Amino acid sequence: MNDRFRLANYFNTLLLFQGRSCSIVFNPKRSLGVPMGRYAHIKTRPIATFTLIIVNVAVYAITSYQRFFMEISDYWVSAGGFVPSLIAVPTQLYRILSSMFLHADFFHILFNMYFLYLFGRAVEDVLGRWRFLALYLASGVAASIFHTAFSFLGGATAYVIPAIGASGAISGVLGAYLILFPGTSLVMAWPILYFPVFFRMKAAYYLIFWFATQVIYGYARLGGSTAVFAHAGGFIAGIALLPLVVSRERIIQFRLARQQALFPAYVIFTPAPARSAGLGRTTKTVMAVLLASLLFGAAYASSGLSIRGDIKSATIQYSFEGIPYMDYVGFQLANLEGQLASVSLDETRILLNRLYAAKLLYDKDKADHDVSLTNWNTTLLMRVGGRPATVVAVELAVISFNGKYDGDGFLSHGTGELETQVILIDYYGRPSVSDYMVHYSFELASRTVNLTYITQYAGFLALVATAFALAVVLTKDRDLTLIGEEPERAWRPFPPYHV
Repeated sequence: MNDRFRLANYFNTLLLFQGRSCSIVFNPKRSLGVPMGRYAHIKTRPIATFTLIIVNVAVYAITSYQRFFMEISDYWVSAGGFVPSLIAVPTQLYRILSSMFLHADFFHILFNMYFLYLFGRAVEDVLGRWRFLALYLASGVAASIFHTAFSFLGGATAYVIPAIGASGAISGVLGAYLILFPGTSLVMAWPILYFPVFFRMKAAYYLIFWFATQVIYGYARLGGSTAVFAHAGGFIAGIALLPLVVSRERIIQFRLARQQALFPAYVIFTPAPARSAGLGRTTKTVMAVLLASLLFGAAYASSGLSIRGDIKSATIQYSFEGIPYMDYVGFQLANLEGQLASVSLDETRILLNRLYAAKLLYDKDKADHDVSLTNWNTTLLMRVGGRPATVVAVELAVISFNGKYDGDGFLSHGTGELETQVILIDYYGRPSVSDYMVHYSFELASRTVNLTYITQYAGFLALVATAFALAVVLTKDRDLTLIGEEPERAWRPFPPYHV
């Protein structure tokens, strides 16, 4: 399933453990990113965080019970997954929201909810539940926009593969945490020879390391089935939106509580606390470089030069030997045969190759026409890759077929049933034809999507969000940070309050 769907990352590169904490208590030994101590106790329950976890788990139970709660069913991925090529269709915009609450399998939701619980409580404590929800949902929307803007790196097919998972929204929470609590300590567990090795790391270093892997994997195309730019987009949105959703009065309240936790009450002379230490120089430098690289990518996407032309975005539901499948493909009509060879799922590739060879998938002469076939048998000459290419004769029996073609001659909607031989490739790359026939029953629906249009607009929005995030990192960190990276001193002077 992971080969067919671009799923959100499990966040399982590292396993994090946080020390015991109690709401808001400040202590020089920091662990959660929420203040700890005896003198200050501003306790709020993380209702929004727990509610999001409950909703996500409930949705997963509904969408996976048919597969014994181990993985989501294909129907829900098709119905609720975010597909970049559909972002320009108003009736399909619901997918931006629905995809945030769908998860691929048990481990996918386990790690996502673990990270939401780990970081969400502290961020919600600072923002309040409604502002926290706004940040969470807006980050999920931004993740879909970034995923669309950078899909050109994956080629035409990347625009039709559904993405699911709350990782983009949770990444926004991580971005906010980086600005609010960069100096907190996290206990990490790294597996070495099957044994976990524990060590302490600043939250800023871990979050920047994770963010850097998303950017590098994205540009190097090493993400596989993971929507790494969706994660990066959510993270950026969490940083960019933080000044808009945070309450300055609440920031002051938290800083005063922190001062009172570290010093006796008579030492405090002013209700306006000094500015926090903010992000460290190294953190700012690395973040600036990473954000600048995304600025360049977003600018290139918004220029209209990243990808040109239209794409035929197709959804295929079919059964192969009685086993149901669902797949998503995208093609540009130039070099269609070569693109068919790159379809990853064998069963889908066989079906599409037979339809193409029989001129039932694409034929200029069928433009704006309807075609019906019954009990039609033919021998197809199939080219098998290699230099020189080998031509193999394959039998095809079309039991039934009804197709409607668009103005380009591409199949816009087709249903049918067919049987065909299979080409077998041996160890030495020599092709042969099976002595048996396999059975397909299928339905294909396609639409024409202007890739330049959707990439440009998504790229422009990604460019604006990244620019705002860069400005926050460089100029607003001291105004927003509660626990900075710089080490705290045992005593610090406070200016007297003048009236």
